[in-house]
Amino acid sequence: MSKMGMTVASHVAHNAARFPGKTALIQEGRSLSYAELDARSNRIANALIARGVTPGDRVALLMGSCIEWVILYVAIGKAACTVVPFNYRLTAREIAVVLEDSQSRLLFLGADLPHLTPPDGLVPEIVVTDDQGMEAFIAGAPDTPTGIDAAPSDIQAILYTGGTTGRSKGAMLSHENIFWNTIHEALDTGMHEDDNTLLATPLHHAAALNCWLLPHLYLGATATILPKYTTEAMIGAIETYRCTNAFTPPSMARDIFSHPLAASSDLSSFARWYVGGANLSRKDREAMHALIPDVEIFYQYGLTEAGVIVTVLKEKDYEKAPASIGRAFLNFDVRILREDLTPADPNEVGEIVVRGPSVMQGYFNNPEATAAVMHDGWLRTGDMGAMDEGGFVRFHDRLKDMVKTGGLNVYSQEVEQVLLRHPAVREAAIIGLPSDAWGEEVTAVIVLHDGANADVAELVSFAKQELAGYKVPKQVHVVPYDNMPINYSGKIIKRELRQKLLDAAAGGQGRSAS
Repeated sequence: MSKMGMTVASHVAHNAARFPGKTALIQEGRSLSYAELDARSNRIANALIARGVTPGDRVALLMGSCIEWVILYVAIGKAACTVVPFNYRLTAREIAVVLEDSQSRLLFLGADLPHLTPPDGLVPEIVVTDDQGMEAFIAGAPDTPTGIDAAPSDIQAILYTGGTTGRSKGAMLSHENIFWNTIHEALDTGMHEDDNTLLATPLHHAAALNCWLLPHLYLGATATILPKYTTEAMIGAIETYRCTNAFTPPSMARDIFSHPLAASSDLSSFARWYVGGANLSRKDREAMHALIPDVEIFYQYGLTEAGVIVTVLKEKDYEKAPASIGRAFLNFDVRILREDLTPADPNEVGEIVVRGPSVMQGYFNNPEATAAVMHDGWLRTGDMGAMDEGGFVRFHDRLKDMVKTGGLNVYSQEVEQVLLRHPAVREAAIIGLPSDAWGEEVTAVIVLHDGANADVAELVSFAKQELAGYKVPKQVHVVPYDNMPINYSGKIIKRELRQKLLDAAAGGQGRSAS
């Protein structure tokens, strides 16, 4: 039997020895056993080595979610190289910038993404991942182990961040970092080898990769891959493949429990529903439980730089702190610091800082950015929050999203949580727009449920019932769902939303105001 270690490569090899015929991966009727995953990834790893790729080299992966993506990810690790997963939704220019920053030795490029081919010379070798390209690449390579073992401290992946806040930076995560995140997820949320997780968000994203795919490969469980998310496809996959758990941002959760197909489908296998990335209201949770009465909801908070997950609000703890993001994961420390970096008192708002074995090694090739987020061994998240005496953390806002109006701070999450309680509201985003009188005006952008009605006056009146006057939106814009900029991980891109409203105002299109 293979030796179990901290690397994903060793986990796959170990499970191929434990139960070679067990299904590791499913995609649209296709399946791959652990023995097949092990052998195919060995062959690609040996082909990489034969091409002159050496341990520590960076190998980029630019393709949509599929079984082949996972095989390549495992293979790159088996060659003791660092995998650099790319967001295929970026433009060719953005891809080129990140590819140049990563200094990748080789790029695996999806056959359906020729428009993202980088300029000549930017990467020494490009392998197109269609049948012809891969067969030529692996020709003559054996499917036996490479004999190369990565050290726990070696960098397993560089994950580029910045989809909602600006220019990307490459967070370096070692094998040890990712292993500890795997352990935290498996132990703290009850994952087990009989699970079948549904991966509905892109695999290049840290959450789908580190928190669901890799823990299931560690456990010898199954992962079902959804190449492209639609509500119908996700509901159908849960029923067809008897998936036991999945992650969705709240916007996707609302898509699911609101869809007529959900009520007529057999979703009884679905035992754990993981949610994160935005507000999840009590109203949402009740609808999720109404759809699947026995499902356990795990509301999680994290960031790529932390490797990923930091806190979890478990089902059994919900009533203890319903407005919180839960308590720290096993082996993780969370603190709240004031602006002068001294510890905050219980329930005092400050910056969330975290410390634990999954926190990144730093940003690739960017010591200045690394130094800016590290403080005495703690990772500064850039998020505002408060911690109560029981260790539950309440998330208030991104520092960059906090609205400063009339000299007072307004935390967008607080206002959004109130608006989401209105029965007609499906999505809510709070941003600050320039104001001569206030500095910034609290501005709400609202999406209503299909068929629902609520005018601006009604929404403002609803907010006034629970919020101090200075927190109540001065402007309310009701927009169609398609006009709300939501990224692939379900997060509202507030900088894009803010720019849309500024452009509209500059163009004289007016505004909906209270």
